[in-house]
Amino acid sequence: MSGIDYSEIWLDYADKSYIATRLLWFTGFVIEAPVNAHRTIELFLKSYLVGQGIRVERGSSAWGHEIGKLCQEAEKIDSSFGHQDLQKRVKFFERYFDYVRYPSEQISPDDGSLTWFSFDSNILPLDEVVAFIRPRVKLKDNAWASTTLNRLLSDRSKAQPHQLRAIEDGNNFLDLINTVTTYQSTVKFNSSFNFDKPGC
Repeated sequence: MSGIDYSEIWLDYADKSYIATRLLWFTGFVIEAPVNAHRTIELFLKSYLVGQGIRVERGSSAWGHEIGKLCQEAEKIDSSFGHQDLQKRVKFFERYFDYVRYPSEQISPDDGSLTWFSFDSNILPLDEVVAFIRPRVKLKDNAWASTTLNRLLSDRSKAQPHQLRAIEDGNNFLDLINTVTTYQSTVKFNSSFNFDKPGC
């Protein structure tokens, strides 16, 4: 199964993972939040690729957990995925997947750089990445209203308060993220982000 209809399923998983990641962040799970953020980015990238007709199956370009490779595949379709600021954030979250998701003596790469554990530094780059990728996912316009995030934000009387608060708290990108149509979002990335550099 592939194509636009199937991308809705992947986007549903991605939206729920994004909410869960922000819930983890909001409740102080400093390490778990960025580890789950990696999964969130993976799911949004896969929903984008599936919308472009690429199947998620062993051997396909949409297979696997390496978000850097998934982003490169997306770049083959849309060159904006090669944006330097997006790439820096993808590399940042790859570190958590590689070095932090399981107990290990090595929690940072051998290149002299570090894995950054600051509470606030993890959620802003995730919001930026989601604001960049989510609007690019190819859905039929009438399908956007029924996505998990859109339903959560459009009918607050039915929303679970902790989910609503988690997705809104400190999120400056909701206007881009909560779209009603597929479009090429323009994200103003935080220029002070430098946590991918050696010795940070």
